[in-house]
Amino acid sequence: MLAGIVFWVSIAAIVWVYLGYPIVVALLARSRPLIPERSNEAPTLTVAIAVHDEAEHIAERIEDVLAQAASGAHIEEILVGSDGSTDATESIVSAMAVQDPRVRLVALPRSGQTATQAALFAAARGDVVVLTDAETRFAPGCLAALAEALRDPRVGCATGRLEWRDEGATATSTQEGLYWRYERRVRELESRAGILTAVTGALLAVRRLAYRPVPLTASMDHLLPLYVLESGGHVVYVPTSVATDRPISGLREQFRNRTRTATRGIRANLSMVLKLAPWRHPGPALAIWSHKLLRWATPWFIALAAVTGAWLGIVGAGQAYLAAPIAVIVGLLIAGLAHLIIAAGRRPPRVIAFARSFTVVNLAFAMGWLNVIRGRGIEIWHRAEFRTEN
Repeated sequence: MLAGIVFWVSIAAIVWVYLGYPIVVALLARSRPLIPERSNEAPTLTVAIAVHDEAEHIAERIEDVLAQAASGAHIEEILVGSDGSTDATESIVSAMAVQDPRVRLVALPRSGQTATQAALFAAARGDVVVLTDAETRFAPGCLAALAEALRDPRVGCATGRLEWRDEGATATSTQEGLYWRYERRVRELESRAGILTAVTGALLAVRRLAYRPVPLTASMDHLLPLYVLESGGHVVYVPTSVATDRPISGLREQFRNRTRTATRGIRANLSMVLKLAPWRHPGPALAIWSHKLLRWATPWFIALAAVTGAWLGIVGAGQAYLAAPIAVIVGLLIAGLAHLIIAAGRRPPRVIAFARSFTVVNLAFAMGWLNVIRGRGIEIWHRAEFRTEN
């Protein structure tokens, strides 16, 4: 029966994405690991920061980057791309540039993050361009560790480990922290296996000669690693390169960030599935479909399993099939309960809070697919004020 096939395919897809694929990648990493080479000198670095109205953070951010020189990083320059800032961001950067010639301002009209980062690549002089954000902070040795990985001439792109500052500040950020720990482990295994495609946009080092223009509707952190893999290079995860960022402030920001990431990521990865087809690049193709596209499709698999499970449980008189729709209903009820508890000013148990976060993330994934289908692009990003109510 067609409903039975759809049900079991949906269940199998969910199990594969979150359990089967990580196990396969762990086996690949163990059986055929990517062995680093160090045949070149450490590259010079251009740190590129795209900002919009970041007067509150930009001076501290620049000082944070300059401090990396003490850990051995060869910082050629710090480029701050102002994406149509209307506050004091540009005057602050200009004043700091007078004090230190390594600091440069690239002032641009409001055009979006990707366009701003493209201008920074065009202006860069370092061997490697490190993309980062205004509110990110580098731990000691962060940039030196990235530069060390890029001494391997085969490596075109390197990313590090992003952690949340004060992760327990909100229930939402706590669950984001759990997700990131799982995500970091998967990325580490993919890097060892030589099939890494997922990177962190706030800590992304790209060899300048490996750069290719990215469509404005896509993100650099989605497409540049895929371009490197297409050309035969490697993308690596460097766990000793640590940076921190402020935690997710609440449910609304979590939904918005995940929607934006999914929308741009789905479009970017779909544009590369033929160029990184299994018969050309089997490893990256496995990662694109399993770690990216199928994971973003999780809400549809959940919905299909729930609908077909209910149909088979009722029409086919098979009570076992009813487990899927019942699980979805219970999960939604738990997520709603968690929201009520948090709204009342109390923190729910971690399992209940996770149900809420999982629901919100998958709703954002679904919205991402809808945006892609409707042809809706997201070029402009807006800074979110941090709040600690949830």
